[in-house]
Amino acid sequence: MDKRSMPVCFTNEQFKKIEEIAKKKGMLNSSQGLEKLLSDL
Repeated sequence: MDKRSMPVCFTNEQFKKIEEIAKKKGMLNSSQGLEKLLSDL
């Protein structure tokens, strides 16, 4: 996996939603969800 250097900012509500979706898809945390989304692009 490439190392990412660009920070990503979310509101608390957006971050909680990302965590919720990641957990529904069997991921451990929001970071895994974001990496999956970025790798699919």
